[in-house]
This record gives sequence, structure tokens and C-alpha cells, in this order.
Amino acid sequence: MPAFESPGPITATLELEVGDAQIAAADRPDTVVEVRPTDPGSDRDVRAAEQTRVEYADGRLLVKTPKPRNLGLFGRPGSVDVRIALPTGSRVRADAAVSAFHCTGILGETRIKTATGDVRVEHSGVLDLNTAAGTIVVETADGDVHAATASGAVHLGSVAGSAVVRNSHGDSRIGRVAGELRVNAANGDILVGQAGGDVTATTANGSIRVDEVRCGVVSVKTAAGSVQVGVARGTAAYLDLHTSFGRMRNGLDAGGAPEPGESSVEVRARTSFGDITVVRAHAGDVA
Repeated sequence: MPAFESPGPITATLELEVGDAQIAAADRPDTVVEVRPTDPGSDRDVRAAEQTRVEYADGRLLVKTPKPRNLGLFGRPGSVDVRIALPTGSRVRADAAVSAFHCTGILGETRIKTATGDVRVEHSGVLDLNTAAGTIVVETADGDVHAATASGAVHLGSVAGSAVVRNSHGDSRIGRVAGELRVNAANGDILVGQAGGDVTATTANGSIRVDEVRCGVVSVKTAAGSVQVGVARGTAAYLDLHTSFGRMRNGLDAGGAPEPGESSVEVRARTSFGDITVVRAHAGDVA
């Protein structure tokens, strides 16, 4: 189990083929790496663990598993489980073929890309997460977030910056976003709690709900599904709504142009098949 003296945040780079990665950030003076075969009884897994490179120099950690060779038609590469304990605020760069990632503690800038596998991050700075098949879960991000999955759910808790979500097949749920939010889905519902800036949300098949908006432009569109937008109290709203087959409900009081200094929001909502509802947001209406 290699251990390296690390008086401050480091940069960890992971290049994995198949396995599972757990990264734990904490207030500690060192970095500890553990590489184990996923199945100790598998020769492939044991060899992959033995051949995994673990290098550290000048605050930079590299963990790299061997490339698979001569697998044959039905062969599979060795699988390893990687456990890394590192200082709070460390940066992470990870690339994998088939691997799940579970990150706990407070990380700095984090970029993870895996072809297959779930990605879970407890707390980080700027985030860039990409999986072709898997669920993405983020509890807290202190910066901008980019999250993309071709098949799986996306759950973002609290985002201090802006957020971009791309989800081909799965639901997208976002709690709070301080900045601009863009969500693009092909098949799945979109649920947003509180948005602090412009919102653009589009899905071909699914419902869209935004619980509370306070300013900016909210543009939501679905081909098949209902749409609901909550406008914060004290915020004037301009509404541009259209449904081809459905009903429109406006729960806001009619009024004139907003007073100077008064918050205002423009709501543009479109659906081909479904109802559109605009209401006053209530305290506690958070996704």
C-alpha cells in the first residue's frame, strides 16, 4: 500500500481499464493508494493489480492499469479496485473504460470520464463528468458543472456556478443552481428546484418542472409531456406559452410592467402534447 507525503492538495490522474475507484479526500498530510484485484481468485485480476503503475512526484499522482492484450473473442481484461486517500482540495483527472467512481470529502476541480459506470461525487469545485452508461450523482459543487450520460439518471444537489446537463435516456433532477442552467434530454423528465439565472430545458419525451425562478429567461420545451414553472413571490413575469394538445393554467395575478428595480422573469414554455401550468412558488418547493 504505497503512501506518499503530501503537505497540501495534489493532482491525481487515474487511467483505468476495468474496475472500481473510490477516492476519499480528508485533512491529512499524505496520499495513500491501494490497488487490489476485484476477484482475488482470478488470475487476470491478480495480474492486472500487480501490473498497475502507481507513481508520485511533485504533488502529482498517477495510477494506471495495464492495457488488455490477446483477450480473444470471449476474453475479458483484468479488473482492479483502486482506493485513494488524499488531502482535501485535491484535483482529480480520471479516464476509464468500465469503472464506477465514488468520491467523498471535498475535492478541487474534478474531471471524470468513463464508458460504463456510475459516478458519484460528494463535494467538489468545477466538475466535468461523462459516462456513456451510468448514473451521475453530485451533492455539492462549488463551481460550474458539466454532466453528461447517454443512459442513466443525473442528480445534482447544490451548484454554486452554472450547470450544463446532457442526458439521452434518463431523468434529470437538479436541486439548486446559482447561475445559468441548460438541460438537454432525449427521453426523460427534467425537475429543477431553484434556479438563480437563465434556464433552458428541452426534452423530446418527458415532463419538465421548475419549482422556483427569480430572474432571467426560462425557456422550456417538450414534445410529449407536461410543463410547470413556479415564479418566486415578488417577481414579475412575462409569459409566452403554447400547447398543441393540452390546457394552459396561469396562477399568477395579472399586472402591469415591473417597477424599476423589481425582479422580473420571462417564461417561454412549449409542449405538443401536455398541459402548461405557471404558479407562484411556495417556500419549500425544492426538487
